[in-house]
Amino acid sequence: MNRNCFRQACAALAMLFAACLAPAPAWAEGGWPSRPIRIVVPYPPGTGPDVMARLVTEGMAKELKTAFVVENKAGANAIIGTSEVVKSPADGYTFLLVDRLTLTVNPLLYQPLPFDPRKDLVSVSNIADVNLYLVASAQVPANDFRSFIAYVKAHPGEVPFGTGGVGSVMHLNMELLQAGTGVQFLHVPYKALAEVIPAMLGGQVVATSGGVEALLPHVQKGSLKLLAVGASARTPVAPNVPTITEAGGSDMLLSTSYSLHAKAGTPAEILARMNAALAKVLAAPDLQAWASARGLRAGASKPAELDAQIAVDAERVGKLVRERGIKVQ
Repeated sequence: MNRNCFRQACAALAMLFAACLAPAPAWAEGGWPSRPIRIVVPYPPGTGPDVMARLVTEGMAKELKTAFVVENKAGANAIIGTSEVVKSPADGYTFLLVDRLTLTVNPLLYQPLPFDPRKDLVSVSNIADVNLYLVASAQVPANDFRSFIAYVKAHPGEVPFGTGGVGSVMHLNMELLQAGTGVQFLHVPYKALAEVIPAMLGGQVVATSGGVEALLPHVQKGSLKLLAVGASARTPVAPNVPTITEAGGSDMLLSTSYSLHAKAGTPAEILARMNAALAKVLAAPDLQAWASARGLRAGASKPAELDAQIAVDAERVGKLVRERGIKVQ
């Protein structure tokens, strides 16, 4: 062997030896997870996404054999918490559990955003579908959707409708109802459904839309009335409440879901393992029963299925925002 060939052979061996000594990537078999995983919830403690995150992570910790930490980063219609995830390393140790519709609404209403959900986040899985109900106070002299709309038409601009703020799904539902029926509500923005319900019980507002879990105790006491649900079929938790299509002849209520996302660039192998673990956890009979009793439909999805739903949201919500001239003041 001449000297040049010898040098080339030595160089090749050195590169092979170095490759063997190099640390395995974080997603390699047995390498991930090697430390606790953060789930950022961009809402206050005790809200639906927060409760769901804490329940799901109990099962996820067993499936992936690592600790999970749920961190609440509330504020600015989920922008603060989402920014936290976008700024974190794409290493599979930080995820976002969010109300799916905010990923569509925020880019339409807040400019400039410190991130672009379409480019800076990737979908992992759906967590639970959330059906939203049209609800009225017992003070309103109407017990069904049509009589409620007739009442609002008789009092244009006077019936106070409480929402979680401009751009919230509750506000979007109010705009859909106005567009679909020709009525005019008096918009009263709050920060969240948790503030709207006391306002309804106190008589400051008499209508809103929201998830049945928070509303049901007051419905059972007779303080609030469920008039319609934004779903394709009646729900097991409130089977006597018609869908908005049954009640009004048109689809005038949005519903949403809790969904899990990661920073763009997170290794595909990690995303696949998270998805598989979620599918097992969400299919557990006790979790299914817990969710169903609260008006939720728990279940995992493929990332592409979640992306497709977000695209549907973007078309429908984008049209609504443009046509109704919805803006953040």
